[in-house]
Amino acid sequence: MNSSWNKQIIILSVITAFIAVAGIISTQKAIFGSLFMPVIFIFVLSYMEKDLKLDVDYDIPKFLKVGDEYTIQVKVMAKKGLGMLNMQFPTYPEMNILNGTNVHILFKGFKEREMAMEYTIVSTRRGIFNWTEIIIEYQPLIGYKRKKILKFPISHNIEVDPKVKMLRKSQFQLKSNRVKPRNSVTRTGPPTHEFESIRDYVPGDPFKAINWKSSAKTAYKDNLMVNVYEREGLKNFIFYVDVSPFMSHGSSVENPLEYAITLVLSGTKYLISKNYNVGFWPIKLNRLKRSEYVLPSSGMDTFNQIRRSLLLLESKWVTEKFTGIGSSMTRIMMETRPSVMILTSLEKGNISRIESISRHLYRFKVLPTIVDIRAESIAAKYTDPRLGSVFSVRNYNLSKNRINTESGRVIQWDPVNESIGKAAYKLAMEAGW
Repeated sequence: MNSSWNKQIIILSVITAFIAVAGIISTQKAIFGSLFMPVIFIFVLSYMEKDLKLDVDYDIPKFLKVGDEYTIQVKVMAKKGLGMLNMQFPTYPEMNILNGTNVHILFKGFKEREMAMEYTIVSTRRGIFNWTEIIIEYQPLIGYKRKKILKFPISHNIEVDPKVKMLRKSQFQLKSNRVKPRNSVTRTGPPTHEFESIRDYVPGDPFKAINWKSSAKTAYKDNLMVNVYEREGLKNFIFYVDVSPFMSHGSSVENPLEYAITLVLSGTKYLISKNYNVGFWPIKLNRLKRSEYVLPSSGMDTFNQIRRSLLLLESKWVTEKFTGIGSSMTRIMMETRPSVMILTSLEKGNISRIESISRHLYRFKVLPTIVDIRAESIAAKYTDPRLGSVFSVRNYNLSKNRINTESGRVIQWDPVNESIGKAAYKLAMEAGW
């Protein structure tokens, strides 16, 4: 044999030889049977001399959505060798195992051994994650050979997309809280026959657009009401998302930033279905990489670009002073005057930055809608769920007092007690959806 013998083998061989000699010189039949011990021992050693061969086949996903469950199946075929296999199958950060386990123990005997295992996982957070390796620790029998650690790397990552709430026009109120002038603030075409909402009459509205039935009602007796129809062409809408550390209050899977990402994707899908140009801009640095923001455009390619940018979005401290929105976004503001929504969690540390951005946008006659995602109820959820509604009532009007009203329209959203559908109901007319 080529392998070097260790102390355990030497001691065991000496004991076996001593028993064999004793069996020869003794007349006891029981001891005489010990002559077979060296033969058995040599057979085991010769079999263990063969190296273990493993074939591993696995079914692992490349794409999932937050909340999706998936059953991972792994099949292991062991040939040659003799010993114990301690197997650890792949996982990735921000996931939970619902059923089964990713750790198994298998004893490889003299025959070939095949074992199929499965476990069910659920994704808890969006992002692009690396699968861990399949690690198998092989411990040969009686310690004749040292244990081996075999690693099988996974050839691909997993991409976990955020949830997207399907928003429908029927969810939103018909009477707009925001006056829309006859000439749209963005480049749009002529009105269509598709009804959008009802609003107060303003000078310059066409006579034929007056809704006489609504104007005759007691609630509207002081003002004429006009019908607003959707226009041909594309309107522009831009989402600004704050990524300061105030957006990370809560847990890694439930915080204002995660709720903001879900709202942006849900709103993007809805607006694209209404023929909007939709853009995205993270509030973190004055100069961004081209892959970090998305200029307003339409179609599913734009949705996928925004989704991809949001996958890797994380909160971080921003120390540099805000100086502008960049030449590309400046040109869009000047030419189209889009609707803008800023998603943030207003705190003492980021109010000045949000106000600076809002004042900068106001230079282009753009008054943003500021969505204040309250973190108090999220934090309370992990202590006592009953405190969530208490924080919601207590802080209902605080956000409007935290920021200058000239900087934008502030709308508070409590994501623990209000669904995205309810938030969209409040935001749709204020933000010009």
